[in-house]
Amino acid sequence: MTPENKKKNFEFKKLGYLETLITLLILVGITTLLYFYTSGYRITKNSDTNGIDVEKIGMVGAKSIPDGASVYLDGKLRTATNGTISSIEPGKHNLKIVKKGFLEWSKEIDVYEQLVTDVTAVLVSQSPRLEPLTNTGARNPSISPSLSKLAYFSSDEEKPGIWVIPLTGVNLGLFRTNPTTVIEDTRYTIYSTGESITWSPDEKNLLVKSSDDTFYLVDLSNGTAQTTLKSEDILNEWEEEQIEKREAFINNSLTIIPDEIKNLALSKEAVWSPDEKKFLYTKQNGNNIEYRVYNFEIPLPIGEKTESIVLTVDANAPQPNINWYTDSFHLVLVEGDIEQEKKGTVSLIRIDGSNKSEVYNNTLYFNEAFSSPGGDKVIILTSFKSGGQTDLYTVSIR
Repeated sequence: MTPENKKKNFEFKKLGYLETLITLLILVGITTLLYFYTSGYRITKNSDTNGIDVEKIGMVGAKSIPDGASVYLDGKLRTATNGTISSIEPGKHNLKIVKKGFLEWSKEIDVYEQLVTDVTAVLVSQSPRLEPLTNTGARNPSISPSLSKLAYFSSDEEKPGIWVIPLTGVNLGLFRTNPTTVIEDTRYTIYSTGESITWSPDEKNLLVKSSDDTFYLVDLSNGTAQTTLKSEDILNEWEEEQIEKREAFINNSLTIIPDEIKNLALSKEAVWSPDEKKFLYTKQNGNNIEYRVYNFEIPLPIGEKTESIVLTVDANAPQPNINWYTDSFHLVLVEGDIEQEKKGTVSLIRIDGSNKSEVYNNTLYFNEAFSSPGGDKVIILTSFKSGGQTDLYTVSIR
């Protein structure tokens, strides 16, 4: 090979090495930029110095049930659910989710550096539909711990007694569910006029209090009932079973939980959420009663608080009745003097006290309302005839 050819070959190899080096540098640069982008960094121009600043930003993941809603951040339309808003300056922002036919949802949220604040808005229809769930009469309903069944008293002409209706399935309705009589009235025992029903933790038994203060233990597997003089012992046993389960959960927690919170969580007054990670309790504060939720979740979802005040009520006013909504982030609230006025308001409220949305405001014959397992309906006890038969109805919120 001539010296001239050797020189050309060397220059060709040199050029190849240079191209390879440039390609590697470009790949490294792109990879670095992608890493910083996904890690929450953004490059912005400083208007004061005309220089370049590298800022840490946050993101918001906005979801809604149902989806397809418009998402506004600080008054500006940014995306649709279920989508993500990026390049948000850390701090407090107003998030608004709007869907035609549904009540507007809004909340002040916290955005953090390099983190995604996930928000799920449960939207409530502006015109909820009221549909019958029973037509054989119902009184004093009681929902099972899993929210999957309702037990109630019925004075049905053919089969008076204690009935259970399943709540699972795609649609709840009068002709789409199959309520069954678990124990019928007899010549000697009238179960249908009972006062209260309590479910066992495993949902295999019911403890029923009759109108004459007699207690019956009902076995749902074989449809039998026996009188018991040990109702308090049975209730204590069921409560102890729940307490042991919850105590084990608290003791296995990876965080330090104050003794005061432990005692509240294991008290009989604590109302635990369906996911068994939160509980509702009350606290006296001067002349007011605060309804609070404590969250044991680890890690705590971004933007959520360990402890939140749901609402505050004058201690001398009628107190609301509260049950958990199926998602464990909302509560079903019943307000009003139901016993005296036979009327009340049912609302859905988030555990942080935001987005209280009225679901129903009219005649009520029971001071509790229940969430369906799917969360699309709220179940109430009402009647459309003064002094007439009361039945269970579903209020469709979407």
